[in-house]
Amino acid sequence: MRIEALDVFYSVIFIIIHHCIIVKTSDDGQQACGINRYNNEIPLTERIVGGNRSYEGEFPWQVSIRLTHPQAGKVGHWCGGVLIDNDWVVTAAHCIINPLFMLPQAKHWEVRVGEYHQKMEDGYEQTYQVAEVFHYPLYKGYDNDIALMKLAKPVITSEFVKPICLPPSIYTEFFEKECVASGWGKLDHNKKGSDVLQKVRIKVFDNALCQKAYFSKFKIGIKSWHLCAGTEDERGGKGTCHGDSGGPLQCKIGSTWYLAGVTSFGSGCAKPGFHDVYTRITHFMEWINQLRFLY
Repeated sequence: MRIEALDVFYSVIFIIIHHCIIVKTSDDGQQACGINRYNNEIPLTERIVGGNRSYEGEFPWQVSIRLTHPQAGKVGHWCGGVLIDNDWVVTAAHCIINPLFMLPQAKHWEVRVGEYHQKMEDGYEQTYQVAEVFHYPLYKGYDNDIALMKLAKPVITSEFVKPICLPPSIYTEFFEKECVASGWGKLDHNKKGSDVLQKVRIKVFDNALCQKAYFSKFKIGIKSWHLCAGTEDERGGKGTCHGDSGGPLQCKIGSTWYLAGVTSFGSGCAKPGFHDVYTRITHFMEWINQLRFLY
């Protein structure tokens, strides 16, 4: 694929910012976010719907958000989420407020980190209670679909549990980047959710592409807080599905992974003619940082 000079320029600027400002380090001087245990030893991905199994520890910031419903009891895995600090998780607001229920109370939720196989334990998993739940004040339907969960105590970081890096607010585009979505959602519309964490490589497109498809079919407007991503194949077949909501769209720049978006909505499960729509993280950085400062 031809790379435009402007794209190269912005990539260089991003990497400079990454090294100088954004990336946190731990007490021992090691990079504290956005690095997995494999570093560059495995491919980005071969090709969730149309994807394949991730490697264990490939996305150590991926979390499983689990619901205890006031009437139905323990539901188990409900949505994906992303560890952005040792005690903060970002997810989709529709995971906690939707047509089925409105449960923004912390007591209904717990977060499982270090998870890989939903039905098997390997000793890397940790489960944390949620202390506070915040959804974006202007969330409604398909708009501003983002929420934060403050954990009751910080996670214990390891090769299998580590935050992802947040992008600089001034870096507003991941346009034409090849990124990866991950989750335990359905492998297609008619199948059950995956037990093993899946991944799929998709490309970030201009929002106009999603606007054309979603507005003409569903009268859903695509706004600046949305991010449009999917496959270049007109037949579709690659994307997120039910159960992936709230999980990460992560983009690798250099050796570091950044959170570009969280899974919000689509037309079904990787249907032809429709890319998936994610909540654009850079649009909400001020709100995220305010809450992290206050709490």
